[in-house]
Amino acid sequence: MSNTEKQIAEAIVRANGLSLTTLGLRFDKVVVRLLGSLRASLEGEIPTGKAVVVTITAPIKLPAKTGDALKEKIEDALVSGIPYEELNIAVFHNTVCLKVLHVSPHQEMKFVGLVHNPGTDAGLLLDLASKWLLEDSN
Repeated sequence: MSNTEKQIAEAIVRANGLSLTTLGLRFDKVVVRLLGSLRASLEGEIPTGKAVVVTITAPIKLPAKTGDALKEKIEDALVSGIPYEELNIAVFHNTVCLKVLHVSPHQEMKFVGLVHNPGTDAGLLLDLASKWLLEDSN
């Protein structure tokens, strides 16, 4: 599980000619556990033809509560059917940006989560991850 989050991030930055360090991405134990838990609980609930991209500003001080609240927000976004270009919310003192994408029905990756340092442009991360998912689904 620990390599999965980093491998996804590496694929995204490599596809865009960037590096992990320039984007301020984090992969500490709390991050890996939170993103792995979200992925495991959401991938079966995200409908075919959709994918979710999430960015979270570090540090994550309440990971279990943050994960539960974030899972609920993502489920609400999927159920509402509202096409979120970008949704910015605060979850337990963490800034979260969320995007629901329409992807190819053949896209296997349904969830991408990135945790970043404060000061990193979350919108840029959403755009890079979205571009990667959309190109990968063609």
